[in-house]
Amino acid sequence: MSVVKRTIAGAFTVALGVVAFLPATASAAPVTACQAPFGADAVPAGGLCSATSDASSAAAAYGDASADASRNALALALGLNGGIASSSAVGYAAPAAIAFGPGSVAEALGLNPGLSIAIAAPGSTVTVDSLGGVTCDGPGFAGDLTTLKACLRVN
Repeated sequence: MSVVKRTIAGAFTVALGVVAFLPATASAAPVTACQAPFGADAVPAGGLCSATSDASSAAAAYGDASADASRNALALALGLNGGIASSSAVGYAAPAAIAFGPGSVAEALGLNPGLSIAIAAPGSTVTVDSLGGVTCDGPGFAGDLTTLKACLRVN
């Protein structure tokens, strides 16, 4: 495995570890869940999330989030504790968007086969698209294993 691939894999591991240990804020309301496996659409009444997929794909969104997948793709979006997330995937792509905390926005767009992830911390905007763009405006992480591009900001 090349140094670049190891660095990206390490960054993914660190970013996921950080998200796992972020403090949770108390909330009286449960997180809204939308799951759309293999041709289903999910938009709960009064809920913030939405998920759509075609017969060959699957999408899931939780909290204030939207996920959309088609042509053998997977999409995951989590907008938690005041965060807003969106994920869209086509053609064997598998992007994930995670926005955690007030004012956080995460957007992930997968147009080419491969994995990508965008993780936004409170007050930041993080985007990743498989056309080669990754941006971190504030604390967060974005990485694309297809293009081997990544950004990481801790403050």
